[in-house]
Amino acid sequence: MNAKQSSYMIALILCLLISACSRQDKIKSDLQAMSERLESFTGLEIEAHQENYRLIAPAKHMLEQSVTPMQIAFRDFYAIDDCPLGKFIAERNTALGKTQLPSTRFIYEKSLLTTLEACKQQLAAYALEQERTSPMLEQLERWIVQKQSNLPLVWANMLTQSDESYLAFTTAGDFVSGESEDGLQATKLALNYLLTSLESNVIDAKTLELHLRDLQTSRLPARMWRTQRLFQQSLPPISDMLRRYIAVNKENCSLAKQKEELKIMRNIFTLFFAERIQALASQLNHYQYQLDDSFVALSTHKNMPVEWQTYIKAQYVDSAQQYKAEMKTHIELWQDIFKLCE
Repeated sequence: MNAKQSSYMIALILCLLISACSRQDKIKSDLQAMSERLESFTGLEIEAHQENYRLIAPAKHMLEQSVTPMQIAFRDFYAIDDCPLGKFIAERNTALGKTQLPSTRFIYEKSLLTTLEACKQQLAAYALEQERTSPMLEQLERWIVQKQSNLPLVWANMLTQSDESYLAFTTAGDFVSGESEDGLQATKLALNYLLTSLESNVIDAKTLELHLRDLQTSRLPARMWRTQRLFQQSLPPISDMLRRYIAVNKENCSLAKQKEELKIMRNIFTLFFAERIQALASQLNHYQYQLDDSFVALSTHKNMPVEWQTYIKAQYVDSAQQYKAEMKTHIELWQDIFKLCE
């Protein structure tokens, strides 16, 4: 690729990135454009409203759950013939092992538990063959019970302490666009994989990391909930203006003039609200429907910290209901306008 082609490719990539960013902020511009058009036509002012779309999430460190460490003496696991337990313990005791990422720790703990259970079966078979009891078998059983108790907490920590998943649910700088770059399918697959990983027999580390990266790339849950907040804050002032418009015009029906005004109002409704704002809200509702099961699981799983459960529920239940109530009220006001002077 020559210099000219390289420059062209860079420019193309920048244009695509700028286009994507603009699409993901377009709903805010559409709401502003509708407000300005309504103010200009009706002569009624729309009051300024709060603009704070930041999600109030619990700090990540508050969500980390304490996992009881398991002490295994080197002499104990070396006493188990032909059992690959030693490499797991050695790995965990290295400097790198002590600073594992939450996802790496989950993979490690799940693999260790599988190895412990395999070693238990091996020792049990040997003890049966020799027709004698094995003290190490009882020790292995105690380790397995403790690891089984710890694993759900390690799994929960993976979801709340991994930067990728934490950011996907708590932090976004834009809104949904209603288009494919929102990442609905990738998000749905990622959440399904992560939520079922606790019970899965085998977890592939590369696949797990890929799904975590997909969550961070789209951050769809955070962008959905940020979009809800945008609607919650932007629609009430516009709705208030529509109420005042109805009050002014319902007693002042000059048929020819009113028909012309209502025609213009219907054009504003169609162009700005129906084709842009309501269309995006419909996509937002679709996303909520598609991801609802995952949100329910995250907000009700017994091993998730209470603060996380409360936060998730506040977004997909409370905030969603408020946004839908504001949308319903707004649509009903438009319907009342179209009934004026019937």
